[in-house]
Amino acid sequence: MTTTTSVSPEHPTWLTAQVRPAGSFGRSDLGRLQTLLDALCASASLVVLDLEAVQLRSDAASQVIDDAAADLESRGGCLLCINADAHVRVALCGCRHAVVVPAGEHVAV
Repeated sequence: MTTTTSVSPEHPTWLTAQVRPAGSFGRSDLGRLQTLLDALCASASLVVLDLEAVQLRSDAASQVIDDAAADLESRGGCLLCINADAHVRVALCGCRHAVVVPAGEHVAV
């Protein structure tokens, strides 16, 4: 038996994924992050990337994160980077699509 469901415009559905990478991410680690974000962005509406426990050692990290954010944005979704300390915010300052929230600011998701 096959069941199909339709989403009414009055009651849209959202899938939210929250990820909390930890450690120091350099160029050699970005492939794993990109693979994870690609998979999440393919099915989630909102991806929350909690950056409290991460250090971004590569400028390419910004591009990986912003590319994923652009993909989500093109489908009406959002990539939200939360708990970004001053160093992470500097690393992500070139992002045009990801929403970057400083550490300590409350965000209701």
